[in-house]
Amino acid sequence: METLALKCEKTRELSIYDFFVVLQVEWLQADIRQQIYQSEKDKKYWARVKEGKENTILKIAERNNLPNLFNDPYVKNDIYNRVFQKSSYPLFTYKNAEMKAELEYLDLLFYYYKGTAVQCDLEDGAAHEGTVAAYQPFDTYVTVNMEGVLTRVPVAKTRRARL
Repeated sequence: METLALKCEKTRELSIYDFFVVLQVEWLQADIRQQIYQSEKDKKYWARVKEGKENTILKIAERNNLPNLFNDPYVKNDIYNRVFQKSSYPLFTYKNAEMKAELEYLDLLFYYYKGTAVQCDLEDGAAHEGTVAAYQPFDTYVTVNMEGVLTRVPVAKTRRARL
């Protein structure tokens, strides 16, 4: 029964349009990973993943006369809204449990990497900028250095300042 449920989630069970949307989301996630991962090997890997997905997106768009995130601001905005939350880290998707176990820790580690510029929504209602001083993936708080003061901020209220 479990394999049947997993099989239904595979992208090849989706309509062309749904598959097309998933590809664009995956392209954006690969773009984020290329920017946040630290090693050149990882950056090159995610660049290759992006390139392959981009080629497929453009072929499907041309074949089916569909707008895509590369040529339509509305589609781009929709795809970005599917991945980026108002605050906190982006929503990453994983192909299966093994991929999730391998990548989720690294995605969080590198998104809130020490020294990264972040914006924090504090109780005063204003967005404050600082740099990550400490973060352990899966913790609910990140320690942010704001003008020399270390502050523990909920991960749900912290996002990268630039990405």
